[in-house]
Amino acid sequence: MNVLHDFGFIERRRRTQSNKIRRFLNDYWIVPMFVLSLELFAVILPPSDSPVQNFLDRNLHFFRGPAILYNIVTNDFPNTLVGHFKEIVIINKYFFNIDQVPSVELLKALKDKEAVAKIYRRVIESRSYHNTEIGGIVTLMGTSNGPKVNFYEIPSVNEDLSERLHELIDFPEEFLLFIKNRENKRFILKVGMDENLVNKLTDILTGNSVSRDLKIDLINGFVRTYDLYSESKYILSPYVFKSFLGQGEIEGEYIGIFHVHNNYMEPPSEADVANSFSDRQFVITIGDTGIVIYDVVKGKEAIYKGDLIS
Repeated sequence: MNVLHDFGFIERRRRTQSNKIRRFLNDYWIVPMFVLSLELFAVILPPSDSPVQNFLDRNLHFFRGPAILYNIVTNDFPNTLVGHFKEIVIINKYFFNIDQVPSVELLKALKDKEAVAKIYRRVIESRSYHNTEIGGIVTLMGTSNGPKVNFYEIPSVNEDLSERLHELIDFPEEFLLFIKNRENKRFILKVGMDENLVNKLTDILTGNSVSRDLKIDLINGFVRTYDLYSESKYILSPYVFKSFLGQGEIEGEYIGIFHVHNNYMEPPSEADVANSFSDRQFVITIGDTGIVIYDVVKGKEAIYKGDLIS
């Protein structure tokens, strides 16, 4: 057997700076991938009641990453995925106050009486909704006549949930499975339903201590109560929101999320103020001479008036 003595390794890699950087990236590529994954799974828009809770919810979503990723790729893919990365940009620009639309531009847009009248009519129409407030996203675009504000409506989760609950009233077994679903229950509680009430109805529907007719009566009462709470709520599904952003059919620059309060001069709620720390919130309501828009940015609000009477 031939033995090779004094075998030496020959370094064939070039020692240039660019090659060193490339080799470093090859060795440690997992680090930026981990950061990207953290951003992907943590950035979502869960409605919350406080800025602190909102922060906790966003980061806890990291540990539910696989489920979130599954929802992203199964809900109107690839629009949802494209919208997700757009949302990341939007949230970070808002957090660092980069390229935010100033109030003066919105005030200019509200001088257009025709635009104000259109918004006013929609606010009046929204008062006939008995299971949700209306809402969506706001954009601003430049035109030859000055800035123009656009309101794109997006259906709420609580409205969809209400419609499904009504469909299942006469089917106690299916109704039980529906309200026991973790995601459905989360949104039912989010509109303001008492968790003890939900749990008690679940227990009754699970057992055989009451008749089927009585179960249906109890379900009817539950759904009516849900609608009373839901009538004054607008909960936006993060996946529907991402899908809408990803469609690329939006004119103008995204500036925030809006919803309508049906009562006269009704100011932003505590939840609206809390949500303004993650995205700009616009609350629209009826005023003395037209509409009133509350612009809530990181806890601070400005009030704009769109007058129909000069």
